[in-house]
Amino acid sequence: MGNEFMPEGLHAATADLVTETVERLQEVLLYSQITAEEEWPRMLLYRITDAQDTLDMLVGLYAAQAFRAGCDPDVLKRYMQTSQECPRTQKPRQEDIDYLDGLIGRPPGKVRSGRYQSGQIQREHPGDSDLSDRHRDWTLACIHALQAFACAAPDALEDLPADIGSKAKRVYATVIQDGSQPDPTSVPAAEPPPPNGSSPS
Repeated sequence: MGNEFMPEGLHAATADLVTETVERLQEVLLYSQITAEEEWPRMLLYRITDAQDTLDMLVGLYAAQAFRAGCDPDVLKRYMQTSQECPRTQKPRQEDIDYLDGLIGRPPGKVRSGRYQSGQIQREHPGDSDLSDRHRDWTLACIHALQAFACAAPDALEDLPADIGSKAKRVYATVIQDGSQPDPTSVPAAEPPPPNGSSPS
């Protein structure tokens, strides 16, 4: 059962929206590896902004819950870090261009910004493949755990590879630690990603 701070419906919606966001971002990783594609801006930007919109729905849900709980509107804005907002209509900004230039090694403009330096550091010190694999496995574990929670099907975690399965079970246990569980008939079924992270054929 839920509680006044985290109603059962909100808890279930959180799992659903987070899963949807991560699935969109997994597609971004897939399409970012293409070597030649005329429509790559469409393939990538649609998925990135879809993920952003889904996260925006989640922000709105929790903002509404906090507002209903009596949170002061000014405090709520501070919690949502509204001062950092940038509408998509304003992108790309100069700092976005600087960041890209630093990442790909293009000479900086007249003023070398902090974003350029951040990109330069990432280019000169890329993450190792083992770390990337761990991040991938952890992402997959979270997706499977959230899907198991949303569909009330924890037994599905038993079919995963051992390393991903153990992580997924820990995530699942954390999600249900308050004892709540959604009604699977109220949540649309979705096909979880392949355990090895490969895209469907």
